[in-house]
Amino acid sequence: MKIRTVEELQNRLDDDFAWRRKELTNIYTNVSSSKPKQMNTNIRIGVVMLYAHWEGFIKNAAETYLIFVSSKKLTYNQLSNNFIALSLKAKLSVFQETNKNTLHTQLVDFLLGNLDIRAQVPTENVIKTQSNLNSNILKEILSIIGVSYDQFELKEKFIDTQLLNIRNSVAHGQNPDMDEIEFSELYTEITSLMNSIKTEIANNATLLNYKKVNIA
Repeated sequence: MKIRTVEELQNRLDDDFAWRRKELTNIYTNVSSSKPKQMNTNIRIGVVMLYAHWEGFIKNAAETYLIFVSSKKLTYNQLSNNFIALSLKAKLSVFQETNKNTLHTQLVDFLLGNLDIRAQVPTENVIKTQSNLNSNILKEILSIIGVSYDQFELKEKFIDTQLLNIRNSVAHGQNPDMDEIEFSELYTEITSLMNSIKTEIANNATLLNYKKVNIA
């Protein structure tokens, strides 16, 4: 699969977000219309689904952006530093793990003499949510794809406490201490975060942030 244009990237991000938001809206409506005896059960189901779509969307959006950048077929010296690091990850791992000077020299030779060849930007098995998409993992994922984390720092407590901790308690068979109003706030925040990340990825593509500065 290739994603060659910003428009194609935007469409894929929009489509993925749209069906997830529709399903989450249906779940929210189900919670808000619940009878008192069903409310707790529906909130528990809703929390699990909110987290599932949060994790699923972030993973898919990041991978979609990797496919977009890979489809550009850029050379190493055309890429921004984060994508150079990602493309050279396997070589850098060998460099770190070996004490052989010959291999160290080979990597240095490669870096000095082969940056004008096409980079192989990996797209599979790169984005790891570890089924525990907390703020630290989100920060690492955004760093991999070169998206600024700054605007999401204020949401760290929300992600780790109000979403992840409550989701984990439900997953372990506990009842969340959450009412309809709190669930509504959770729904609003999660869908807003997903939309913000979608927007940031699309903006990065439009502004050519995947390229080295001053590369046309």
